[in-house]
Amino acid sequence: MKEVKAPPLERYMQLLETIGAAGDSLNLSEVAERTNLPVGTAHRLLQNLQRSGLVEMLGPTRKDYRLGERLLRLLHAGSGDAWLQIAVQPALDKLANELAETCYLTQLVGHQVMSIAWAVPTKGLQGYVVPGHVMPPNAAASAKAILAFQPKSIVDKALAGKLAKLAAKTLTTRAAVEREYASVREAGHATCFNEMEMGVGALAVPIRIPDIGVIYSLGASGLIDRLTRRPQDDVIRSMNRVGNQLSRVLRDRVQDTPGGRLSRR
Repeated sequence: MKEVKAPPLERYMQLLETIGAAGDSLNLSEVAERTNLPVGTAHRLLQNLQRSGLVEMLGPTRKDYRLGERLLRLLHAGSGDAWLQIAVQPALDKLANELAETCYLTQLVGHQVMSIAWAVPTKGLQGYVVPGHVMPPNAAASAKAILAFQPKSIVDKALAGKLAKLAAKTLTTRAAVEREYASVREAGHATCFNEMEMGVGALAVPIRIPDIGVIYSLGASGLIDRLTRRPQDDVIRSMNRVGNQLSRVLRDRVQDTPGGRLSRR
């Protein structure tokens, strides 16, 4: 096969577009054939993409390639806030009324966790989580629920510098925060009681998306005496139920991206 000459970056883009448009994984021969590249050249380029986390191979024995977690995370990071708010608002509104508390969605952007959308109950007291607000990595339940599942490189950046003491029970040392993250991984949810503001508490659950991992979390916040009236396990079950619904909505954002299905069910 005669190699079609193209700028190096263009050849990498051709490989990514080809794998993305397939909607599933492709083996080396299929990638080479669809991009009109020699097998050796395709293999070399795929290895470079794999080292960068932009593509990945399925398992230790299968030699099929698919888009990597790093690229899929970039696609989510580029999702418009307006789209996200429209897509998740019905579920947030319903949960806010069920719990009678403010509920919100947060997203990992780089190494920071930011609020994306929020809902308040139609009756009763309301709290406010302004979209675009950076959640403290050492205090906010929503930040803990995401950062607990990140690689060390992201955690290092998130916890770099002095950790501000916001309230009486704010964790201010790296070791204490890492122990808290470990507890979050074990429990499957995060808490924040008197850590950001006295008398105010929050619960949060991670939202897991296939092929991407945890880059979103679902939180509920309110006065501690009101938030703890219901058994915490019941609240977490309700939040996980809605979190699973949001996972499907957010996953479909990647799958339905123009140019092909970019994620596998």
